[in-house]
Order: sequence, then C-alpha cells, then structure tokens
Amino acid sequence: MQPAVDMNEDEIGFANSIGQFDSLVDTIANEQKGVIVSEENPAGGSSVLQLLRSRHQCNKYISTLTEAQQIVKNDGVFFGPGKANSYLQSISSKSCTPLVPSLGFGPTTLQILFENNILYCGKNNQPTAVRGWTIEDFWEETSWPRDSSGTGVRFGLPVMEEEDLDELFRVEQTQMQRRRTRIGSEGGMDDKEVQTQTRVDEKNPFVTQIVGVDGLAENIVTRQRSGVIFVAMRSCRTCKRINTIFTKLARERAGGDLVFAKADATGAVGKALGKQLGVVAVPSFVLFRNGTRYGAVSTGKLPSKRLDKAIRDLENGEDFDTALEEEEDDG
Repeated sequence: MQPAVDMNEDEIGFANSIGQFDSLVDTIANEQKGVIVSEENPAGGSSVLQLLRSRHQCNKYISTLTEAQQIVKNDGVFFGPGKANSYLQSISSKSCTPLVPSLGFGPTTLQILFENNILYCGKNNQPTAVRGWTIEDFWEETSWPRDSSGTGVRFGLPVMEEEDLDELFRVEQTQMQRRRTRIGSEGGMDDKEVQTQTRVDEKNPFVTQIVGVDGLAENIVTRQRSGVIFVAMRSCRTCKRINTIFTKLARERAGGDLVFAKADATGAVGKALGKQLGVVAVPSFVLFRNGTRYGAVSTGKLPSKRLDKAIRDLENGEDFDTALEEEEDDG
C-alpha cells in the first residue's frame, strides 16, 4: 500500500481513500504505543489505533516489525546490520519447540509470508524459521512521508486534529486538582498507571525527556539552552493530569527558541536531579536561560498566569520575578 492515493487530482492518505476496513497489517513499523492519555482511554495507548477504530472501524492492527528490524531502525545502516545479524544468529542457534500447525497453515499463511519475503529459513539448514531484516524495509520506513501535523505519524494513517487536542485540553482543565506530591513521598498512581505514563512520555515528540543530573547536563547545561523543565513524579496524579496541557503548550511553541522538557524526580536518581534543580515538591516548572537556572514556578494547575509571565520574562531578557515562586491561585 502506498502512502497516498490519487483521487480527482488530489492525493489523500490511504486510510481515507479506503474508508472502512477491519484489519491492518503493518510490516515496517509498530503503532502500538502512542502519546495520548484521555478520559475516554485512561489506560493510554496509541492515538493512531484509537483513530483507526473510531474513523475506519479497524479493530485489528498487527505489526510484524521484528527485533532485527528495530535494531537496524535504531542504529542505522552503518552500525545496525552487524548487531541485527548477531541477534539473528543467536536466535537461530537456539533449540525450538515443535508446534502443530493449524489446518491450512502452510498454503494460506506460511507460503504467503515466504512469497513476500517476510519469513525465511535460517542458515545451515537449521529447522528454524527466522524473520530478519532487509534494507528495503529500512528505506521504506525511513523514506515514508510524515503527516504535516508534526506528530511524526506516517502519512496515510489517521492523526489527531486540532479540535481533538482542544477537547483533551478542556477535559484536563475541568478535572484539574491542585494536590502536589513531595519528592520522596508516595502518590496515588498504581503500577499500571505508572507504566502507562512512562510509555506516554517516551513517545512524546514535543517534550524532551531528562533523566538524572547527567541528562540535565547533556540536554540543557552543556548546550546552553533556554527552556522550561516540567518536574514530575510517576506517582503524582496531578502531574499526570497536567501532562497533556504541558504537551499542548510545547506543541504550540514547537520550532521556537525554547526547549520544553520533562524531568522525572522518582527514585534516587530523580531525587538527586530534584536537588540539583532546587525542587522539593512536584509538579514544578524550572526555567533555564542559556544553560543556567533562571527561576522556578510551583503550580498544580495549567494554564498558569505565573508560569506564562515567567516564560515571557525569560524570552524578553528580563530578570526573574521571585514573586512568581510563591504559590497562589492561578485562576
């Protein structure tokens, strides 16, 4: 399937050109993870999969992306192939457990995979079938055009529209709470919610993730960058609630001079980072100017008039107004 389809002299994405379909097999990427956590989908997950279901009635998404393909994708064509081949060799050398195939598995499934170079036999006549990687897959994924929304989603797949983000923004506003979590204390999120938030952060294209003091030095200090760091904890429900709004703020300012980042203050590494940033409770927002700490605003609510003023002062070259550090109602 090509990214776009010509219709009436216009190019539209393949999903829109098809309309409704019940299944999608993805051979070059994996859309199982995403950046959107909403009231309708509190467990998180991929916004692409949500939209495939709601807009196209596609309830079955299967990715055939392998570990070998992922290695080449991550490390590139210079360093990836060697690592991928070593991985495949280690897999091929393992003993396999025989499986009884289902009726018609050979001609209806396995043969089709062979014919499309998705599955092939291991070397040295070993009784294993190993799906590896191909340079064609790498270039197809790399050269596939991205949607103009800036989310990094491949063109042809459904993406969140502005009105969708605005609706998430309104939901977050109405459910905002001002409860803050002291660094080192326990919050109200369970393990599943913590794992969900971790996946959300890892896939966020607009917010840089900072891990530990070394991450702060690498991303902000040594590069002498200016920006805003959202200091949060995995156990902080308030941090989770304002995360989408912070992402929206970063998205609206994408391409500007300020970097928007998120720092995790969880655990020993996080505590050390919190101490370095001068933060004792989350959520907090620490601002940097040219790699040097500019000031901090502590608030459990976004939008925040105090944070907005701090950002304006930072951009305009003004000194930090220490009155903005005082916690007060931002309503």
